[in-house]
Amino acid sequence: MAAVASTSQAKPQSTWALAWRRFRKHKAAMFSLGVVIFLVLMAIFAPWIAPYEPTAQPTGDNLADYYFLGPTREHWLGTDELGRDVLSRIIYGARISLLVGFVAAFAAALLGTTLGVLAGYFSGRPLRFYAGPLARLRDGWRPWPFALWRVVSWVLLYGLLFFVASLVWTLSGDNVRALLGGSLSLNNVLSLLGLLVVWGLLLFAAVWGLFGQARLDLDIAISRFMDFMLTIPELPLLLVLSALLRDPQGAAGRWAQEVFGEAASVFIIITIIVLFGWIGTGRLIRGAVLSLREQEFTTAAQALGAGEARIMFRHLVPNALAPLIVNATLAIGGAILTEAALSFLGFGIQPPVATWGNMLNNAQEYIFTAPWLALAPGFMIFITVLSFNYLGDGLRDALDPRSRL
Repeated sequence: MAAVASTSQAKPQSTWALAWRRFRKHKAAMFSLGVVIFLVLMAIFAPWIAPYEPTAQPTGDNLADYYFLGPTREHWLGTDELGRDVLSRIIYGARISLLVGFVAAFAAALLGTTLGVLAGYFSGRPLRFYAGPLARLRDGWRPWPFALWRVVSWVLLYGLLFFVASLVWTLSGDNVRALLGGSLSLNNVLSLLGLLVVWGLLLFAAVWGLFGQARLDLDIAISRFMDFMLTIPELPLLLVLSALLRDPQGAAGRWAQEVFGEAASVFIIITIIVLFGWIGTGRLIRGAVLSLREQEFTTAAQALGAGEARIMFRHLVPNALAPLIVNATLAIGGAILTEAALSFLGFGIQPPVATWGNMLNNAQEYIFTAPWLALAPGFMIFITVLSFNYLGDGLRDALDPRSRL
């Protein structure tokens, strides 16, 4: 009897294994990944591989001989106007530029994901964030856990009404008493009419506080806020915010200097980039969640009694990771470019901290006499942003199930 050879079935690969196999076929993305890894290692080991301290200046006689040196054996990329080694400043500048890029992109992705998933999941499902005590009885009594915020909201509402009523009576009480005592004047009559109007509005607010309720569609609120942010001219506002936050006379500037010290300018730049960088991620995640929440696995999770927070962040967000990763990768290059632009304009990270952007700012005065001062940081910005963009393109193609890579 002939033996029948059994063929072993191939072990099914996971989604991430298939994505890695497709990613390896993208040559430009693989090369960009190597460049990014090299830059990260260079930033981490900067104290060991940099030939000089980034702020070290020459000492001794004939100091002018060390200024504006071209590439030599001792200084591979030359020296700047203060005799500092350009290569060392390039290496240390990678630490700041990559730190700003990674932290700003991560924070923007976290904020955008949170707001985007809230907008997408609760779209068309208004949340009742306030309900008066009699409104709850009117809708039918249901056991509900004690919520401190409800009590606080009622106390604040009626406390505010009492404060406004007391203030109005303090301002107009003398005129009203004079009118009731027979002193007829225009001021007294206006005071009485104003008192009646204000107390009428307060009475309406008190009744509404007992019977009314307020609902909010998070999707409308968040989406309209994102639309508003998109209408703001970004670069002028970035310059204004950077100038205000760096002002040591202002409250925000003093707080940043006290808390972060020399790293205050780095924190300020990251905050400014995150302020505008989350919008694209929020719109992307909102669209993905709107589609995912209607699928079968979401319905099954709801049927099994999963809470809203668990459904959003345990089921919906993981299924939207592919576009989120691609967007975050591209955002790193955008954050590095934004930091470089602000530093080049003099509104970013300030010397003596070395960044590629402020190195370009210092070099613009010597572009014709010492061009190497601008070529090195300009090339690093170019190759870094280009690598992250190609890396994002490769991830997009690899994570797309319809890709032919």
